[in-house]
Amino acid sequence: MKLKHYFVLLTIGVMALTGITFYATYGTHPKLFYVTEAFVVAITVYLWYFYRKTIRPFDTLIGGMELVRELDLTTRLAPSGQHETDTIVRTFNDLLNRLRSEHLRVEEQYTFLSLLIEASPMGIVQCTLDGEISSMNPAAKKMLSPSIEEAMKALPMGADTTVRMAGAPQLFRISHLSFPDRGYQHPFFLIEPLTAEVHKAEKAAYERVIRMIAHEVNNSVAGIVNSLSDDEAQRLLALSKFVTRFADVVKIPQPQLQLCDLSEEVEACRPFLENLCFANHVALDFQLTDEAMPVHLDAVLFQQVLINIVKNAAESINGTQGRIIISTTAPSQLTITDNGPGIPAEVAPHLFTPFYSTKPQGQGLGLLLIRDILTAHHCTFSLLTDASDHLTRFTIQFPSKS
Repeated sequence: MKLKHYFVLLTIGVMALTGITFYATYGTHPKLFYVTEAFVVAITVYLWYFYRKTIRPFDTLIGGMELVRELDLTTRLAPSGQHETDTIVRTFNDLLNRLRSEHLRVEEQYTFLSLLIEASPMGIVQCTLDGEISSMNPAAKKMLSPSIEEAMKALPMGADTTVRMAGAPQLFRISHLSFPDRGYQHPFFLIEPLTAEVHKAEKAAYERVIRMIAHEVNNSVAGIVNSLSDDEAQRLLALSKFVTRFADVVKIPQPQLQLCDLSEEVEACRPFLENLCFANHVALDFQLTDEAMPVHLDAVLFQQVLINIVKNAAESINGTQGRIIISTTAPSQLTITDNGPGIPAEVAPHLFTPFYSTKPQGQGLGLLLIRDILTAHHCTFSLLTDASDHLTRFTIQFPSKS
């Protein structure tokens, strides 16, 4: 029951009790009875005035508390005309003004933070207290993979680790952090792409070393080759050519991009690729789509990429019934599939590492050349063996152009 209801009951009780008492005492004296009735009326008027000034303002304050509960921070309480109550009303309205200002400030900060997270190139993955993923930004959706999820589960709070994608050149740093919210530390992960920075640092390092070695070897060869026997001179020239191959890696020109049809560019390489596969006793099939596949690429550099991929696939196939399939899929995907022995799981993360090779006489230049050219074309690519069909696929996704 509300306070005003108690007040009404009290007023009715006081009036009834006073009336009965005075009637019983002065009921036989008309003049005193009328004075008594006048007194009762006066008490009634006073109680009504008391209600207006004291009890009724409580309803206003209670209504204000309901507004706060419903988060209506725009409505204000009107003065009641009673000094003490108006002091509370002014304080309450001032509190609402402060709450509204703080609420607006928090909303603006939240909106800005949400926009910043959505636009961030870093992946941000928020988790529940149980460690389950609750939300992620668009960058994280693009980066998330089984390898990254596995690394996230094993990463303790406050630590970070680096993950290299299997069969792809991408490299990521994952940090496990937390933020306070309502007394709890909520975990989240930051996924930072390091691919471009690492490739740039790698290239700067091996460029300096290769150029220095090539300069010294070629200068030495030029100075002493005439004083050696034919066999020794041939061996020295072979060494010079060996070093020159490394030097050629750092001389890859910037691609001169032109709008081309991907299937047509693949078709243009058909004769050379067929001869290459025939020499390795490998069947070559083309499954090119009839749909238009407009992409921007450098035709000369693209041919080098395609030749190196097919050459590596053909050399990896042992025995008979070797087969390579080159297929294109709209809008801009190229896939080279082979039925070779496949790529071991422990080798896949190192495929695009500079000068890494599993071949006894390999120099690790082919995939390095492919990586640098495709990266310059802004392609995404991977080289993986599918566990379901045991086929190895080199998949290249070009930026599509309408």
